[in-house]
Amino acid sequence: MKLHDLVRGMIGVVNPNIIGSLYRSKGYELDGTQQKPIYEDPIQVELQIQSVPGDKLSHSHFLNQQGERKVVYVNGQAFGIDRVRGAGGDLLEFYGRRWLVVQRLEAWENSDWCKVAVVAQLDKPEDDDAVLEDYVD
Repeated sequence: MKLHDLVRGMIGVVNPNIIGSLYRSKGYELDGTQQKPIYEDPIQVELQIQSVPGDKLSHSHFLNQQGERKVVYVNGQAFGIDRVRGAGGDLLEFYGRRWLVVQRLEAWENSDWCKVAVVAQLDKPEDDDAVLEDYVD
């Protein structure tokens, strides 16, 4: 039984799903002495984006995290950093930005969705010319 499918319709009324891109990590390659992450070609996935309160996920797995964070329900499977399998963390692309998956919060193997924590990255898609507007008092 896919419980998420039962509630997805009601959640979508308040917070509609969007389509984003998932870049699965393939590990890294060495560029001189630096590691350069490599990814599979992106696939389109359905996403449910939710904000994270400021007091949540600020200290997770002994890592202090700062920056813009979100919780994302992914229609598919996404993974955070896994040093054992040599993966550097999948990337999601939505809202004109790239987001690093830092933690799987909920997942059921062989299911069609998972819940992940993501942090906005400093890089941006090559075709994204959007700028953040200055705050005005």
